[in-house]
Amino acid sequence: MPQEKISPKKQLAREVGGIIAIRRKAKGWTQAQLAEYMDIEKETLSRIETGHIAPTLARLAQIAKLLDCEISDLLKISTSDVSDQALALMNRMENLNEGLQTILLDLFGKVALAMGKLNAKDRKVLEKFLGDIL
Repeated sequence: MPQEKISPKKQLAREVGGIIAIRRKAKGWTQAQLAEYMDIEKETLSRIETGHIAPTLARLAQIAKLLDCEISDLLKISTSDVSDQALALMNRMENLNEGLQTILLDLFGKVALAMGKLNAKDRKVLEKFLGDIL
């Protein structure tokens, strides 16, 4: 069965929504908290983060201000850097409940911190092990 083609507008809304979700989670906020700060329903924010609705420029400005970033930071979608990897990770976790997403993000952060403390030889061993089991 052919896969449904996603319009560029819909893809852009998903990517921007994903970046908003990543930045919200980086601040340690739930959807309910950010929605309250924005004076909108949690479901509306959820629909923005999943790309079901695209935020207006005024809404993007409000979100950027609350998340302590520039509007352009919410639109950085075509770079091959850490934000792309974070977006890919967020997309893989989108069907998990918010509590489990928070646990996994905390786990990834702790693993990254621990790996950063390893010497080069031990890091290589761990990278090989993780590559083999995954």
